[in-house]
Amino acid sequence: MVFIAKKHFMKLLCCFALFLGLACTTVLPGEVEVGLFDFSASTALIEAECRPDMADESSFGFKGRFRLESNLSDGYFIYQSIHRTAQFDGQNMVSVYIAERSFISDCEACNTDVVETLNVVLLSKTQNELLNGQCPRPSLREGILVEEDESPAESASNELSTANRCGIVLREGIPMVDGENVFPPGPIPGGFDAVRACGTLLAHVVVTPSEQGCPENCYKDDVVYYLEGIRKE
Repeated sequence: MVFIAKKHFMKLLCCFALFLGLACTTVLPGEVEVGLFDFSASTALIEAECRPDMADESSFGFKGRFRLESNLSDGYFIYQSIHRTAQFDGQNMVSVYIAERSFISDCEACNTDVVETLNVVLLSKTQNELLNGQCPRPSLREGILVEEDESPAESASNELSTANRCGIVLREGIPMVDGENVFPPGPIPGGFDAVRACGTLLAHVVVTPSEQGCPENCYKDDVVYYLEGIRKE
């Protein structure tokens, strides 16, 4: 791959990372089917103060399937014939994958890894209905993901680690579960109650210079995409 215009490079970078992983067998991992989601990924909602260099809109789409083990916490994100491990806490599904990449031209001497974090909130049918079938619209800050109506004090209390900056989905704006009218995503008779996924896709490029060194232009900033996924089956 040859380094090209930055926004197109970062778009391709995220696409490449989605194709990376461990090939799975024809038997899908996990015992509990969560569902197949049709995702749209876009930088359109990313505010300039989070990543000024990524202000130009860029987008792509993909389909992915979530499955869980019987403990309902260990899981998988499956893309075509590729699977990645994931963790589910009852609302958030997170999948992190690290892939080594080799690039052509003046950056081929660099040791480059792509750390991709897919982090989404799964919405149950009742939660989705209360949100009128739409994901909460996030406002991104350096290190913080907050809702539009969150106060500066509340934002300051939600500091994230540097490694997770702009890539964590907080639950502000998600209808609270009450067990009577609002239910969490989870197993139900005949399936799994999860109809929408809202979150982020973060690609972090880690460059380690080799003995030959690594040109400055080979060091790339993080890029974060806003994700919205609609369950298809």
